[in-house]
Amino acid sequence: MSTFALLFLYTLGISVVLADHNKEESRPSEAPRLSVEPKPPEEPASQKSEPCSKRCTCHHDDYTLELNVYCSTRNFTQVPSDIPASTRSLWLDANLFTTIPAGSFEKLTNLEFLNLQSGLLVTVDGHAFKGLHSLAHMHLERNNIRSLPGITFQGTSNLASLSLNNNQMSRIDEKLFAGLSHMWLLNLGWNLLSVLPETAFQDLHGLRELVLAGNRLAYLQPQLFQGLTELKELDLTGNYLKVIKANVFLKLPKLQKLYLAQNQIVTVAPRAFVGMKSLRWFDLSRNRLSILHDDTFLGLHSLHVLRLSNNSISSLRPGTFRDLQYLEELCLSHNQIRALGVRVFEGLGHLEVLNLEHNRLQEARMGTFMGLNHLAVIKLTGSCFQSLPDQVFKGLSKLHSIHLDRSCLAKVSTQSFIGLTGLRRLFLQHNNISVVERQSFVELQGLQQLDLRFNQLSSITSHTFYGLRNLDYLLLSGNLLRHLPAEALLPLQHLSWLDLSGNKMESILNATIYMLPRLRYLNLKDNALINLPGSIPETLDQLWLSGNNWKCDCSAKPFRDFVLRKPHVVPLQVEMLGDGDDTHTLVTIYNNITCTSPLSVSGLDLRNTVSEHFQYC
Repeated sequence: MSTFALLFLYTLGISVVLADHNKEESRPSEAPRLSVEPKPPEEPASQKSEPCSKRCTCHHDDYTLELNVYCSTRNFTQVPSDIPASTRSLWLDANLFTTIPAGSFEKLTNLEFLNLQSGLLVTVDGHAFKGLHSLAHMHLERNNIRSLPGITFQGTSNLASLSLNNNQMSRIDEKLFAGLSHMWLLNLGWNLLSVLPETAFQDLHGLRELVLAGNRLAYLQPQLFQGLTELKELDLTGNYLKVIKANVFLKLPKLQKLYLAQNQIVTVAPRAFVGMKSLRWFDLSRNRLSILHDDTFLGLHSLHVLRLSNNSISSLRPGTFRDLQYLEELCLSHNQIRALGVRVFEGLGHLEVLNLEHNRLQEARMGTFMGLNHLAVIKLTGSCFQSLPDQVFKGLSKLHSIHLDRSCLAKVSTQSFIGLTGLRRLFLQHNNISVVERQSFVELQGLQQLDLRFNQLSSITSHTFYGLRNLDYLLLSGNLLRHLPAEALLPLQHLSWLDLSGNKMESILNATIYMLPRLRYLNLKDNALINLPGSIPETLDQLWLSGNNWKCDCSAKPFRDFVLRKPHVVPLQVEMLGDGDDTHTLVTIYNNITCTSPLSVSGLDLRNTVSEHFQYC
C-alpha cells in the first residue's frame, strides 16, 4: 500500500492490519483487512494487582466498577489485614471479633460503606477508623458495645449515617459526634442510655433523623436538641420520660415527625410545642396523661396525625384542638373519657378519622361532633350507650363508616342516623339490640354494609330495612330470629351477601330467596331448619347449610340433584384464613348436609345417600 493511502486512512482514524509476509500462514494474495472495531477496555489495574481477601468474596460493580468485599459470617476473630486498598464497600457483619484495634482500616482510604453489625464487638479503639476519610455509612448495631472513646469518629468527617442501635451503651462522650456536620441519620436506639450530654448533638447541623427509642432517658435538657435545625424525625419512643417541658423542642422548625409513645409522661407543659410549625405526625400514645390543657397543642398548625391512645384522659375541654385546623386523624382510644360535651372538637374542620374506641363512653350530645365537616370514619367501639342521642351525627355529611360495635346498645331509634345519606358502612355487632324502630335506616340510601351480628333481634318486619336500596352486605348471624318474612327483604334489591347463621330459624321460604335477585352468598348454618329449599336460584354462588336438622325425604331429592350437579355452590369443605388473631393460618370449614330423618339415612350426608333411597319419589 502506498504511503499516501496509509496517511489517508490514518487521518480517518482507521487502523490498518497488513499481512505479514514472514509468516507461513500469511496469504499474500488476500487484500489488507480494515478494522473499525474498538479495542476492548483494559482491566483496571486494581483488578489485576489486588487479590481478594482470603475467605472473603470480591465483586466489582457492573456499572461503576467499584470493589465490594463480602466477609459476612466468616467466623473471623479479628479484622482481616489483607482487604484490598481499593475497596469501596466492606461487609464484616456477624463475625466473632470482640475488639477493633487502632488502624484496622487505615489503608482503606476509598472505603464508603462499612458494615460491622450483628457481631460480638465490645470495645473499639479510638483510632480504629483512622484514615476512613471517604466513609459515608457505618453500621455498628446489634453488638455488645458499652462505650466509645470521644475521638472514635474524628477521622470520618464525611459520615452521613451511623447506626449504633441495639448495643449496651450506657453513656455517650460529649465529643463523640464532634465535627460530623454531614451526618443525616443517627440511630442510638435500644441501648441503656439514661442521660445524654447537653452538647452531644451540637455539631450535627445536617441531621435529618435521630433515633433515641428504647433507652432509659428520664429527662431532656433544654439545650439538647438546639442546633438541629434540619431535623425532620425524632424518635423517643419507649423511654422513661415523665414531663415534657416548654422549651425542649423550641428550636426544631423543620421537625415533621415526633414519637413520644410508651413513656411515662404525666404532664405536658402548656405551649410545649410552640415553634414546631412543620410537625405533621405526633405520637403521644401509651403514656399516663390525664389532662390536656387548652394550650397543649398551640402552634401545631401543620399537624396531620395525633395519637393519644392508651392514656388516662378523662375529659376533653372545648378548644383543646382549636389550633389543629389541618389535622386529619385523631386517635383517643383506650382512655377514660365517659362524656363528650358540645364543641369539644371545634376547629378540626379537616379531620377525616376520629377514633374514640374503648373509652366506655356513656354520654354524647347533639352538637358534640359539630364542625367536623370532612369526617369520614368515626370509631366508637367499646362505648356504653344505652341508646344513641337523637341526631348525634347530624351535619356529618361526608361520614362513610360508623363503628358502634360492643357499645351496650339496646335499640336503634328512628332519629339515630338522620341525615347520613353518604354513609357506606354501619357496624352494630355485639350489642344488645332487640328493637330496631320503624324506618330507622330510611335516610341511609347509600349504605352498602350493615353488620347486626350477635344481638338480640327476634323479629324483622317489612319496615326494618326500608330505604336500604343499595345495601350489598347484611350480616344477621347470632341473633334470635325464627322466621324471615319475604316482604322484610323486599327493599334490599341490591343485596348480594346474606348471613343468617346462628339463629333459631325453623323455615326458609323459596319466596324469601327469590325475593333477592342479586343474591350470591347465603349462610343458613346452625339454625333449626328441617326442610331443604325446593329450588335454588341459578345466580347463587355459595350456600352454607351445616348444623341443621335436615329431613332427607322425597322433598329433598331436587336439592340433592342440585348439589351433585353444582358442588361448587354447596361445597363439602372450604379452606380459608382464620379470624381474629389467627389470620395467617388456613382453617378448614365444613358444610355438611347431615340427615336426621328418615331413620334409614340418619347421620348420612345428603350427598352420600344412594339413588335407591329416592326411587319411589
